[in-house]
Amino acid sequence: MKPKINIITLAVHDLKKSIAFYKDGLGLPMEELVEGVDHVIFGLEGDLSLVLYLRTELEEFNQSNPLEKSSNVILSCAVESKKEVDSILKTATEYGGTILPNQPKDHDWGYSGHFKDPDGHIWEIVYFGKVSNA
Repeated sequence: MKPKINIITLAVHDLKKSIAFYKDGLGLPMEELVEGVDHVIFGLEGDLSLVLYLRTELEEFNQSNPLEKSSNVILSCAVESKKEVDSILKTATEYGGTILPNQPKDHDWGYSGHFKDPDGHIWEIVYFGKVSNA
């Protein structure tokens, strides 16, 4: 894994209001905007993306302890393969991390896995590509 954060995910209550704030209020670029039902991705400089994600959807990642609130931020690292996602998740658990429920997951856009570091911060390791056995 390259020691680089590619994606910062922020939990938001109102996606439309937050999109307007970041787009119109802060002037984030629209050229690489990707919209989903529960999130939006702003492509930024330096291979960095800012994701605004509905808080209700992010809270699903933290089902292991209902008394514990979900992190307001997810740090993400894009990697080169599904195999690399699995390897990093394995190493994270060996050093005190905890894989979140129902992780890793295949998606139509790729493959990802979420874990908590020993302090409870959520990390996502993501492969953007066709899912294969590689």
